[in-house]
Amino acid sequence: MAMENIREVVSENLVKLRKEKKWTQLELAEKLNYSNKAISRWEKGEVLPDIETLNQLSELYGIELSELFETYEPKEHIFNKKFKRIGNKVTITLLSVLAVWLIAVLVYVQGQIIFGLNLWQIYAWSVPASMIIAIIFNSIWGKKIWTLVFVSILIWSLLACLYAQLYKYNIWMIFFIGIPLQIGVVLWGNLKSHKKNKKE
Repeated sequence: MAMENIREVVSENLVKLRKEKKWTQLELAEKLNYSNKAISRWEKGEVLPDIETLNQLSELYGIELSELFETYEPKEHIFNKKFKRIGNKVTITLLSVLAVWLIAVLVYVQGQIIFGLNLWQIYAWSVPASMIIAIIFNSIWGKKIWTLVFVSILIWSLLACLYAQLYKYNIWMIFFIGIPLQIGVVLWGNLKSHKKNKKE
């Protein structure tokens, strides 16, 4: 990298870092025991601070010295980008789940109008269907802990749906099946975490 480019990158970073801290050039100058004219010259790229001063600046701003020589992105922008990415992923997942419930409403209304049937169970079955979608999307870009939560909800909602579908037969003992399955989910979660820690 040419000296002019280095000077330009450093000067831009110094401006961004100072503004991120909401300091004036005078306030920064007082912290470094320099004149505000020196700070102004650094930020205009007229001259580079010496290596000791650059190191002092990096410590003051809480960054690595090498970061002063790279294009710096303010933490607010990084957070905003990350937040937007998470927001987009959540939105896509929720839209997919919403599609499940829309289908459930259409089936329920059609059943009432055309066949005169009260298919209320369709709403109950929408819960495990939603969890399956949540598990699929979460396995792509989410955290494993949420997959465990969604799997747990899937297990108990499936059992609840089966019970509701066959409530005439009073098969409440079906919920006992969920106990070993839930224990299995917890153990699976611990196993995954253990492997991760082992790699680290």
